Amino acid sequence: MATIVLRDISASLYQRLNALAAAHRHSVDQEVLSVLEAALALSDDTPKPSVEVALDWLRREVWTLPVLDSRGPDEIIGYNEHGLFD
Repeated sequence: MATIVLRDISASLYQRLNALAAAHRHSVDQEVLSVLEAALALSDDTPKPSVEVALDWLRREVWTLPVLDSRGPDEIIGYNEHGLFD
C-alpha cells in the first residue's frame, strides 16, 4: 500500500478534517482517504452498473443473507400496541 505525506496543511483545513473525522468516527487519516475517494468518484468516468446489474448483485449478495432477528421493526424499536415507547 502506498503512503502519502501531507505538509503545510492550514489550521482551518485540519480543523474541518478533524471535525468530519469525529462526526464519522474515523481517524483523520481515514477521513482524508474517504474525502479523496469521494472526490475522485465524482470525477470518475468509468461507467456505472445498470440498475439490472445492481439489482442482480443485491439478489445474490444481500437478499440471500439469513435473518438473524425474527422480531418485527416495531418490536425492535420498542413500540407498544399503542404506537408509543414503553
